[in-house]
Amino acid sequence: MTPMPADERPAGAAWDQLLATLEEDGSILKETIENIRATVPGYDDVPTAALEASVRRNIALSISTVRAGFEPSRDDVAEADALASERHAQGVPVGSVLAGFRACMSVILHRLLDHAPDHGIPADQVLTSSTLLWALGDAFSARAVIVYRDKDISRALADSTRRAAWIGDAVATWMEPTELARGATLYDVPTAAPLRALAADSHPEADLDRQRLLHDWAEQAGIRVLTAVRASTLMGILIGEPPLNSEPEQLTIGLGPAVTLEELPRSFECASTALRGAAAVGQTGMVDLERLSWRAGIHATPEVTALLQQRHLQPLVEAGEFGEHLLESMDAYLRHRLNIPLAARSIPVHVNTLRYRLQRFQEITGSDLGDLDTLVELSWALAAHRGTLPHNLPS
Repeated sequence: MTPMPADERPAGAAWDQLLATLEEDGSILKETIENIRATVPGYDDVPTAALEASVRRNIALSISTVRAGFEPSRDDVAEADALASERHAQGVPVGSVLAGFRACMSVILHRLLDHAPDHGIPADQVLTSSTLLWALGDAFSARAVIVYRDKDISRALADSTRRAAWIGDAVATWMEPTELARGATLYDVPTAAPLRALAADSHPEADLDRQRLLHDWAEQAGIRVLTAVRASTLMGILIGEPPLNSEPEQLTIGLGPAVTLEELPRSFECASTALRGAAAVGQTGMVDLERLSWRAGIHATPEVTALLQQRHLQPLVEAGEFGEHLLESMDAYLRHRLNIPLAARSIPVHVNTLRYRLQRFQEITGSDLGDLDTLVELSWALAAHRGTLPHNLPS
């Protein structure tokens, strides 16, 4: 507290009588409550008994402040904590809480002005007391605002936690219909329109940034996403159909098929499979099982992948650096739809060099490039080995 100068400090029997008069003046309580009800919004749901109790405390605090003759600091008005917490729980905006306190100060100040002449108290001392009351209002306001800020942060965190829990359950588990519908109403998720589940790898140090990227992309694309992190997966619900060739940057997202709200777990299974399949072949961006086609099997059947790599790629590894050239040539050949001139230009090598390499590949591996099974097997093995997809090879 900051003390007022001695010659300005309200003191003496006259002040004691005036303050005693205010303490016994029941009309202050009544007038304050009427003013708050009539002029301050947000108090409709505050019970009268609770409002009366808080106004009584405010009156007592005001009178004790004038009697003490000190300008209070924020630390001197602990009463603000309980009042602000109570009003926050009742849904009263912080601005209304501050306005309610000022209404109480205003009534008390007017009573001081009305009764001071009757007690022979000079105007300059009344002014000093009004300064004390407004200082009290400032201290109360500062503390109440801090309480509201902390409560709002806590509420936001709790709401965020509940929201993330519902998203995770809706996407990854089979929820009770009532809980599913309740969350859909709270978070504006359609119950009839098609939805898609999405999945991405979770990186704890970067998950917030990754979710922001997803939400920014969705906003630009004119759709919505709801996201949450559970275990090692960033999961979510995609509301709306993303435009063609529109993908979030710097992210690989597995996308499930369009389903109803109740079937999101099935969509999430497909999204997770697509994500794992994309990782196995180095696919990035937005991927689903339809785009991956047979490539999804590379992750799903590691035994087949190992067999095909042993059959078609291991002999090239044993051939050393020349084997690497052959591998590069086969990848180009397959990616360019078996078109030798285009494939040779992409490496680049002369077309005759590419023909020679293709021939040597057949001789070293015993494979027949004229056989469809060989082309499929080799595409499979290369996709797994290189971590890149032969995008232009027909599925």
